[in-house]
Amino acid sequence: MDLITQLPGVKQKELMSQHTTFAVGGPAEYFYAAKTTDDLVKAVTVARDLKIPFIVLGNGSNILVSDQGIKGLVIKNQTDNINVLQSTDQSSPSSKSKIKPRYQALDKTDDITNLEYDESKYESVMVELDSGIFLPKAIFSLINQGITGLEWFAGIPATVGGATYINLHGGNKYFSDYLISAKILDSNNQIKTVPAEYFDFKYDDSKLKDKADIVLSVTLRLLKGPQDKALNIAKAWALKKSHQPQKSAGCIFQNLSAAEQEKLNLPTPSIGYLMDKQLNLKATKINNAQISTQHAGFVENLGNAKAADIIALIGLMRKTAKQKLNLDLKLEIVPLGFDKEV
Repeated sequence: MDLITQLPGVKQKELMSQHTTFAVGGPAEYFYAAKTTDDLVKAVTVARDLKIPFIVLGNGSNILVSDQGIKGLVIKNQTDNINVLQSTDQSSPSSKSKIKPRYQALDKTDDITNLEYDESKYESVMVELDSGIFLPKAIFSLINQGITGLEWFAGIPATVGGATYINLHGGNKYFSDYLISAKILDSNNQIKTVPAEYFDFKYDDSKLKDKADIVLSVTLRLLKGPQDKALNIAKAWALKKSHQPQKSAGCIFQNLSAAEQEKLNLPTPSIGYLMDKQLNLKATKINNAQISTQHAGFVENLGNAKAADIIALIGLMRKTAKQKLNLDLKLEIVPLGFDKEV
């Protein structure tokens, strides 16, 4: 039996530009929307059994798909359950203090970290989230129930699965600060629950990038915290993110490490600051792709950009940083469907 027979609902030649925030990308050979966890497990299992290459996609907010598209099956994860568990747990994820934040505002008017509150004084609550749920939806739904902690990720158009994959950061917080465990489908198609340590979280990184595991859901230790303060942070952070270009994939490169920032004697580790003030690349255009005038760490699709245009700008940013500052930039976005390494 072929894929279309075994997985009803599969589409062919679905344009990936319709499923990425960059709004670029050629067709997927096969495309399937997984509405439930059972759908997701079945799609992955069928693809593996048929030896068809596959990719599980969330909101497409941190990827760049080639103009040629993607061979094999793209599975769009649209699972969206929120389950507030009865049990509480006062333990903290062990990775919480291991990752140094790289957020640093240039001045007080740009700094919203002064809205932070002491999380240790509030009772914890365990929440299970499907990996496909849109993170802003989960954040505001939980705040409405008096559950706080995730407000620093408001305004970021990611899914929970994507947030886990890249260890999403917002302000001085990381997604791993709250993650206790996850339910995964492993490479042998076995469903198992693993602790946070399994993912070896780092800045903008997790072992999911190197493993064949598929995250089905995560369990987070959140707070029965101050609803008003959390809502203020969520709104402020979402407003801050709204000033950044929408047809983009967030920062192209990772922010600088503390060592790199110190070596270059910069007031902030921000890639946007580096591109704007140090490399003078802000507003540089190649066809319909542009290094954003709003945030120079972003590349923006001005309307009809091609992935090739964005790749050309990425190359220019990398080359200029190397030539002028002897700096090797690390990609934050994930390229898909390219024949050569980006």
